[in-house]
Parts: sequence; structure tokens; C-alpha cells
Amino acid sequence: MQEVYTLLQETDMLVIASPIYYHGISGQLKCVIDRFYSAAYPGKPSRLKKIAMILSSGDADMYDGAMFSFEGDFLGYLGLENMGVFTAHGSENGSIKKLDELRKFGASLK
Repeated sequence: MQEVYTLLQETDMLVIASPIYYHGISGQLKCVIDRFYSAAYPGKPSRLKKIAMILSSGDADMYDGAMFSFEGDFLGYLGLENMGVFTAHGSENGSIKKLDELRKFGASLK
């Protein structure tokens, strides 16, 4: 984690990605977010300004928990600029059309 804390001091944007499990982000990403609080206390890294999120699920109606975390932890608590949320669900996962959309989403992150 010390290496991650150092890198956080040098970045201006986070892009987080997770599959959806039971309406929320993965346990592994939740652990990272919990550890992130120690790096962001008493204030976020000075260069960090933006956040984007990429999510994959089996169903289109499974994103509420992940969005709650994104909005509360990153937009609210840290005050980061929302660069967007990309989602893919069901048969969209792995499709050529969605992959093209994801590439465009990634290219838009500046």
C-alpha cells in the first residue's frame, strides 16, 4: 500500500473498475477504498481532481450500491470531478459494440 500511497500523490485522476456483486463493487475494491481513506485524511492528495468508474454486471438494474459508493466516497467525501461511469451488463459484456464504446470512453478521459 505504501507504493499506492506514493502514486496517489502523483496522480490527477482515478479510474476504478469492478464487476458487480450483489448490487455493489467487489470486496477487493471495497478494501482498497477503505484503505484509501487513510491516504485521504485529513485531505485528499493535492493533485487528485477527477474520478471515473467502469462496471460490469449480469443485469442492468444492479448498479445502485456501486453508485452509492462512487457518489458518497469519491464525489461527496473527496469532492472529485465526475468524469463518467461506463457500464456493461449481460450479453453486452465482451461484445464488439460495447468494447468500441469503452475505447471511446477511455479516450474521453483527459
